[in-house]
Amino acid sequence: MRKFVATLAVVVGLFTWSKACVAGGTCSTNDPNEIEYLIFWPPLPGGNLPDVSGINTVAAKLGTTGDGKTRQLGVGGGIPVWLSDEAKIVQEIKARFAIAKQTNTAAHLLVDDHIGWDERPDLWNWYDPKRRGYNPDNRKNVEWYDWDGSPNKRRYITPDGAASQTPHMCYNSPAIQKEISRIISQVVGPTLRQEIDKLKQQNSEYLFAGITVGAEAGFDDYSVISILSQIPRAPNPEQMAMAKMLRQAATLMDEDKAPHGRLGYCSLTNAGYGNTNPPKDINQALANVNQKFIEFWDKQFVDAGIPCFRIYTHVAAAPLQDDNNNAPISIVFNPYARPGWTTYPLGTLANRFQPLYDELSKHGNPTWGGVEANNAAFTNPNAPDWETYLGWHYNHGAKLVGINVGASDQSIMSSLSKGASGDEAMAAYRKFLKGEKLIEK
Repeated sequence: MRKFVATLAVVVGLFTWSKACVAGGTCSTNDPNEIEYLIFWPPLPGGNLPDVSGINTVAAKLGTTGDGKTRQLGVGGGIPVWLSDEAKIVQEIKARFAIAKQTNTAAHLLVDDHIGWDERPDLWNWYDPKRRGYNPDNRKNVEWYDWDGSPNKRRYITPDGAASQTPHMCYNSPAIQKEISRIISQVVGPTLRQEIDKLKQQNSEYLFAGITVGAEAGFDDYSVISILSQIPRAPNPEQMAMAKMLRQAATLMDEDKAPHGRLGYCSLTNAGYGNTNPPKDINQALANVNQKFIEFWDKQFVDAGIPCFRIYTHVAAAPLQDDNNNAPISIVFNPYARPGWTTYPLGTLANRFQPLYDELSKHGNPTWGGVEANNAAFTNPNAPDWETYLGWHYNHGAKLVGINVGASDQSIMSSLSKGASGDEAMAAYRKFLKGEKLIEK
């Protein structure tokens, strides 16, 4: 999942199990009596591991895991879809469902759609004949810096907040999309259906809280990274962390002699653009590619038998919704999933969630999710209290909130964890799980 970097950039200024559930351009099924889920992404409050012992420890502190009918506690876990050993993908899915049944906490799963494909050099290694998977044609699967097809070698800062040794994926590469379809239809989908069917047979469907599909896909723009000597040292811990990331990215770019430019030209070429017919608005064109990439992933799961109302998208909502944003909040809407966003109260969301409510209204107010959430009070002096923050979600149509404390920077992770496991937060979780109305202040 995204580790706070997008919203941190704002700080520094940069049950009917049915496939037939698509209508009106958004996923239908808006049952007001549907279960509302509170999900904890690992590490859990208090630093607990997402194993049986760690989950039971958190549940004991809360005093309940919910009633399985109206409100339910859940724990998140990843589906590592890009592993070379696909047996491990199956094992991870089965393990999460097994823990769900042992702890009476719902399983919610995350699919990293574009970052962690290190183990698939057969798709990305276009440049090193000495390494596994080498194929010059793999340049068609990675992003380019220009219309001439200059391919990216590695990402210098990812949505996880760190550099990657693998290139930026070309989202609409035919080979990439063919492999996504194969993995979901032949590996992930059948395993999920099997585990869901087991829950149905045990009258425990409530223990499947769905899937967040995506890791805030977007197109890297390295033109915003100054050369090393021009990156200032910022005064507070959050800004210092971002400045550190930028300095590290600049250093790696200098090592590779990489262009300080934007990526996306592979995807744009596949979309029919070129040097002689560039898009009038490159960010809008990239946003369209991004939206189609998200929709493609979601459709694979629906085609594999997972109902759309158990699938959530994942886009960062805090960055400015301006003409330079190739992942605006609007791209989450499609017929195969519920809209889902990262909902830290920063940037665009610093003063309430009205931008989300407005966009939801334009699409008929579908059910949605705050799939990556934390009130981030340590960086926003006007952040709401935890009960209000949860209320901004659940009182306005959200059926799932995923509390995240993960971050690539340890100081940020510590602050996120401290807030999410503090007395105020625990009291708000407890009130929610007991079915009480959340009061917004």
